[in-house]
Amino acid sequence: MIKEFRPWGTLDWLLPKLPGGAWSILGVLGTEDRCTATYTSMRGNLQTQKFLKIRDPHLAPEAAFEARFDEIKSRLLADGANEGDIRDVELLQDIDTIMEELEHFLQNSSPRIILDISSMPKRWFFPLIKFLLEKPQVETLVVTYTSALTYGEQLSSDPAALAPIPTFDTPRTRDHYDELVIGVGFAPLGLKDLFESNIGKIRYFFPFPPGPPNFFRNWQFLRTLESEVENRNLRVEDRWQIHMYDVPTAFDALRRVTRDGERTCALAPFGPKTLSLAMCLFAVAAGNASKEPVHIYYTQPRRYALDYTVGIKEVGGVPDIKAYCLRIDGRDLYSL
Repeated sequence: MIKEFRPWGTLDWLLPKLPGGAWSILGVLGTEDRCTATYTSMRGNLQTQKFLKIRDPHLAPEAAFEARFDEIKSRLLADGANEGDIRDVELLQDIDTIMEELEHFLQNSSPRIILDISSMPKRWFFPLIKFLLEKPQVETLVVTYTSALTYGEQLSSDPAALAPIPTFDTPRTRDHYDELVIGVGFAPLGLKDLFESNIGKIRYFFPFPPGPPNFFRNWQFLRTLESEVENRNLRVEDRWQIHMYDVPTAFDALRRVTRDGERTCALAPFGPKTLSLAMCLFAVAAGNASKEPVHIYYTQPRRYALDYTVGIKEVGGVPDIKAYCLRIDGRDLYSL
């Protein structure tokens, strides 16, 4: 297996090394401080911007959420955004509407696109990445992720039943999975239901080094599974420690586990968004290579905490924004 060079690093380091010209950014107007970081860092080099104001089905307390939305909106407007750049959408929006929002964004966008997933739910950014990679007009595609300072105690509630993420549920020709790969996170909501499927081997992608207190929450994730699941030994050799920001290495690990997609697999992205990004890219690459479809299962919360994260982590006095090149000058970097 030849290892492809896939550039990634801090946004301020990576961007000047990419083809010149203005960019367009698709991000989120949410309740987290970090949702503004990429836009604020790039506002002098943008052709257009669009922010999805994604609303949970049942905001509570609603007044506190609305006040926080208004506060974040004021920051974006102060940095040069316009009212027309903000689009109100629902968390559980159907896939046709997600596609329509992307088409609306692309109408006036630059061929150089940044998708900021820092505050974007997986239900949205997984299909958006898939759709963007299907668009030849997108010449260069970069995904950004801003690290938070702290996380809340309870990140979400009211989970839906475990189900495939929209567009990652293509019917398969086989009735079993050779591999199930789980991204270890904070809470394995509904994940035990997957263990009842016909699965050959189960592996865990353990984000490392998570640092305290996340370290303890990751191990609690495994302990919870051990207590809920019978007849499945969580063996040490099936725990793969992968740096939580190293998307290329996580992608290559999936290639090794599945023998470049020859072994059928299901993925469960319950860990950091960066490792979840690698899972998304692997599923897209497998489809493009005409491999057996990769199903991605997730338990979608219907309510996110107001204090999901607080603050923006800084390194050297600047926001810690990681950037990942998915396509450069029309060449896709994540493929089988």
